[in-house]
Amino acid sequence: MNIKPVSHSYSTLAGIAALAFIVACVAHEAIGHGGVCILLGGHITLLSSVYFHCSNVSPIIDAAGPLMNLLVGALFWSILRAQRQFSAHWRLFLVFTMAFNLFWGTGYFIFSAVTDTGDLAFVLRDLAVRPSWLWRGFMGVFGVFLYERSIRLVAFHLPSGTPLVTPYLAAGTVSCLAALFFTGPKFPALRDAAQESFGAAVGLLLLAYRSRVQVGSQSSTVFVSHSNAWLLTSALVILTFVATLGRGFILDQ
Repeated sequence: MNIKPVSHSYSTLAGIAALAFIVACVAHEAIGHGGVCILLGGHITLLSSVYFHCSNVSPIIDAAGPLMNLLVGALFWSILRAQRQFSAHWRLFLVFTMAFNLFWGTGYFIFSAVTDTGDLAFVLRDLAVRPSWLWRGFMGVFGVFLYERSIRLVAFHLPSGTPLVTPYLAAGTVSCLAALFFTGPKFPALRDAAQESFGAAVGLLLLAYRSRVQVGSQSSTVFVSHSNAWLLTSALVILTFVATLGRGFILDQ
């Protein structure tokens, strides 16, 4: 009797990862930057999947995006840490949402330190800290530490044997696809979209191509079966994401 080997549904895996990335993007741009802008009495002038402008200028608003990613990542980590039983689909959604948020939030420390641009570089400029190179150095080292810890957290909760290149490519594709529909200049938007997805989530590739970081992991192999419900949900959310944050909202000239 021949038994057909169990294999992953890569389309479903990609759909789950796309949803997880969109959660991270909404957390960063709309809830983080946008929410704090409104709380501080400002109004949003530009909101897209890669750009945010507020009528007020504040280091708190600049920092709110990455910090919201860290907060959302910590929230999903706490849900996973509760050790409740989840289906394979829901468990991977929780893990990937935690991963994209933590990698984006911690990766920003490294990105801003190296390039002297982006949200956290703006924070240093707003605060006029001196010498800036020293503060950037501290920020970069701190970012490397946080990013490495994030990789360990993801490895701990990630079911063994989970393909990671497919989720990585799915997140980057959705991010860049949305940027292609931005109503402003396309190339800068596409560049930023690649940085916040392919760049920030490189931790998934590190996990895919090197031995897993073992910190007493209790995860076991889980196969992702085909799910029409997850595929339909992801398709609808991606279309909505592209048509809204992808195109962007210019609320005040």
